[in-house]
Amino acid sequence: MLDTYDLIAALTALHGVSGREQAAGEAAAGLLRKYVPDAEYRDGTVLAHLGSDPQKPSLMLCAHLDQVGFLVTDITPEGFLRIGAVGGIDRRLLLGQPVTVEGKKPLFGVISILPPHLLKGEQAVPEDAQLCVDLGVSSAEALEGLVSRGDAVYYGTACKKLLGRHITAPALDDRCGVAALILTAERLAGKTLPCNVIFAFSGQEERSGHRGAKTAAFRENPDYAIAVDVTFGTAHGEDPQETFPLGKGPAIGISAALDQALSQALTDTAEAENIPYQLEIMPESTGTDADALAVAGAGCRAGTVSIPLRYMHTPVEVIDLEDVEQTAALLAAYAGRCGR
Repeated sequence: MLDTYDLIAALTALHGVSGREQAAGEAAAGLLRKYVPDAEYRDGTVLAHLGSDPQKPSLMLCAHLDQVGFLVTDITPEGFLRIGAVGGIDRRLLLGQPVTVEGKKPLFGVISILPPHLLKGEQAVPEDAQLCVDLGVSSAEALEGLVSRGDAVYYGTACKKLLGRHITAPALDDRCGVAALILTAERLAGKTLPCNVIFAFSGQEERSGHRGAKTAAFRENPDYAIAVDVTFGTAHGEDPQETFPLGKGPAIGISAALDQALSQALTDTAEAENIPYQLEIMPESTGTDADALAVAGAGCRAGTVSIPLRYMHTPVEVIDLEDVEQTAALLAAYAGRCGR
């Protein structure tokens, strides 16, 4: 049986900013292929299939593969890298952070920071144009053949265990969702199901447009689709009405953008199987791939199952491993009754 921490550590170590998912996608497809033999990365998305009976409904389980990060926009004469964000980045957290630059070979650097006694007021929060990476050189010439404009830059932190079953890592949004789907595939492998199950690890979710989910749903035309993503985990000082405690189970989405019957079926499944869950009420759109899955092609019944996560889009996102495992349990149980 897969060890959840080891699986997530392996997935969060992969680099795949939006539009640059290939290496991460091929590695994730290899992990999924142990349970779903046709898993393949193609055109920005991993797709895999359990069952192909045209008489059965199809269920797509979708988690996004890409992560937030940066691209090198320029190299200064002094050898600093100017960078621009891909996805939503909180600039307050960037100064002094370690990063990895994916040049001709991976290079370790730090985001440059002025000493505190030289900062004045709002200068403590840099504008995008002020962000620079220090690689330890003193001229642009020293970086020739090593780094180019357009190279990707990633947070330089790694997956670590905290106390209890909490862990921290970059890119847990949404590699923990990818892990949940691999754990789901492990549970379903070899079973006779009332539906065909399509696994999708989508690309470019962190950009507007949800391109990977749209193209995957258009290609596969599922009857049902569940986006597995993260939601806001409760941390110190946050409103408990707008966040979700870690370790209390996944959050099932309720939204005008989602299919009410599918949301109810997920809730019924959780209660029947004694799986802990929470309800996430999103009056309009969900902000996840489900918004695109619901309307791609001829459309389908869409739902969300989300894993509570603290410190979203930072180098130190935090989750509870139990929530990932309960997500897999819920998805596998629902697949066992989908369409009935």
